[in-house]
Amino acid sequence: MTNKEIITYIYKKRNNTKENIDNSRMKAFLNYIDNPHDKLKFIHIAGTNGKGSTTTMMANVLKNSGYKVGKFISPFVISFNERIQINNVFITDDELNEYINILDPIIQKMEQNNNAPNGFEIITAIAFLHFFKNNCDIVCLEVGLGGRLDPTNVISSTILSIITLIDFDHTQLLGNTIEEIAKEKCGIIKDGKITVTYPLQDKRALNVIRKFCIEKSNKLYIPNLKLLDIIKCNHSINYFKYKGAFYKLNLIGEYQIYNALMVIVASNVLINLGYKISFSAINTGLLDTTFPARLEKVKAPVNTFIDGSHNVAGAKSLRNFLYEYKGKRNYAIMAFTKGKDYDSFIKEIGSYFTEIIFVKYNNEYKKSEELENLIDIAKKYEYNAISFTSLEDAYNYVLGKNNVDLLLITGSLYLASNFRDMLTKD
Repeated sequence: MTNKEIITYIYKKRNNTKENIDNSRMKAFLNYIDNPHDKLKFIHIAGTNGKGSTTTMMANVLKNSGYKVGKFISPFVISFNERIQINNVFITDDELNEYINILDPIIQKMEQNNNAPNGFEIITAIAFLHFFKNNCDIVCLEVGLGGRLDPTNVISSTILSIITLIDFDHTQLLGNTIEEIAKEKCGIIKDGKITVTYPLQDKRALNVIRKFCIEKSNKLYIPNLKLLDIIKCNHSINYFKYKGAFYKLNLIGEYQIYNALMVIVASNVLINLGYKISFSAINTGLLDTTFPARLEKVKAPVNTFIDGSHNVAGAKSLRNFLYEYKGKRNYAIMAFTKGKDYDSFIKEIGSYFTEIIFVKYNNEYKKSEELENLIDIAKKYEYNAISFTSLEDAYNYVLGKNNVDLLLITGSLYLASNFRDMLTKD
């Protein structure tokens, strides 16, 4: 199968959403392939925002320490294969075909019993197979959605769990309060292990995390912000000192410093557990980390950043970045997935822009929010806004403006992916 055929095959299965209150379907699916996940070691990462960046930083620290590291992230920006990596090398189409050929007869058998795995369960199973086949020393495993019932949570044990910033997202599935959402995220915490969490966690979420850690006999580590000195945080670099040691990040945005602190703390936990990780490996692992569409500066005729933020927590993080451009000629191109809280997102950052340009992204599997609904929200908050049916037209509209200080592409990782594709077209 071609890459497009592979993606189509998997996504056609994504609506197999028979209620699955205990991950029993995923467990049955993996049992057919001799449970490869039971033969692997994991660092499991859940949270609302920052999972992908944190997972990647953690994986890079371990890779630089000489370990063979599997990494599972979602969704993708560059290509579908980006979701499954070993030492930063994407899974190949040939490998995906190999695993699909193994799994397809099982999927067909489960379909006959009306208990077929959905698309994300298939992707997760492929990742487990790939990491096991290639003898990974450790896997940095990002949760897809929530935690407790996420297909990744079939793993019975972890080395440690990392819980990033918890905020409102997917409320229709995870709950309408911070406490309810935090309970779902904390479902990844395993008995007698270790948990590391975000240093600026909402107190309501932190109380839930503390309670779970007590119930699960986990040692909880929280980075100590009294020992943090942010030396430089701007649109090109983060430079900070923690516990007397200096670190640099190419990832930008102050929130990435806090994500990095979790990785530093987790790395020291691993050292105490006997893993051979040097300070140099930590420092270089953080510095080497890049991540597409996370305040990513791209080469363009105007000062352009891509950010896949799509919820109010992401918008709040963007405010710190946008403050540097307050009062300047800033433009945003935005699109949102249907069902997202685009009202709160637009309200949070809309005042920073001279004009917001709304578009619909191009994705056959996820529907983009209607333009008229987005325009109505901008009008409600008295923000200048316009819409275009094509991303190319929206981009050219901004390029035609004089003295643009900033162009921000945001609201959806699918939009970010479309924009990156557009820039790389011959």
